[in-house]
Amino acid sequence: MYGVVLSRRDFREADQIITILTAEEGKHEYIARGVKKIVSKNTSHIEPSSLVSFGIAEGKKEWSYLTNVQPVESFFYILQSLSTIHMLGYSLDAMLTMLRDGEADSEMYHFFISFLRFLDTHASSVRLILLDAFLIKLFSHLGYHPSLDACVVCEKTYTDIGKEFLSFSDKKPSFYFAGGGILCASCTIEKQRIGESMYPCGIKEINTLRLLVASSWQDVFSFSIDEEEYRLVHKLVYEFMLYHSERTWADWKQIQTV
Repeated sequence: MYGVVLSRRDFREADQIITILTAEEGKHEYIARGVKKIVSKNTSHIEPSSLVSFGIAEGKKEWSYLTNVQPVESFFYILQSLSTIHMLGYSLDAMLTMLRDGEADSEMYHFFISFLRFLDTHASSVRLILLDAFLIKLFSHLGYHPSLDACVVCEKTYTDIGKEFLSFSDKKPSFYFAGGGILCASCTIEKQRIGESMYPCGIKEINTLRLLVASSWQDVFSFSIDEEEYRLVHKLVYEFMLYHSERTWADWKQIQTV
């Protein structure tokens, strides 16, 4: 079986619990016996983000044990850059937090491997917007796909919303987290009137969000965006993540700039 190591933590005196993502079993925990011993051959193979092949031996109770662990890809270059290490750590945390145990999902498995491979091959010039793209794609795959083609209330098309905004700059759309997508200016005013909260945004942020959701890693990497535009779309992605995960996350842009 092949899998990507998501985390490892101590268990008993010489063992560790290794969390691995596979296409067949999803996110699953396994015990690696004796891996903390100096003579262990498996220690270097099960670092987080490593792609490995392994066998499983069923143990007592609910635990399974790793056997015959062999390295497949180590993504060496990711670990040579502080920027990519930062992005790797955040993506691993998101996968550990958001994926349910034992849910097979081959698409998620290949999605994560594609992200790791892209980071590895672009480690010397990586851009933080890739992490924004990774997170919005992850949440979209988990069922929180943002509705960006029309107002989620009145169904006014995205094109008409854009035309309205270009003709009347005060008619600004917004993102309605509770409704899962964008609101036109009129529906934004109505939602505000009844006391609901929206995130104000412009057409540029919506355009960029559409690109992050639908485009390849290479297209996101090549996308030209100035610092102010990035700040605005990043804030939208961050607030989207906070709302749908229902937990506190450190702002990855702020961590990056410390």
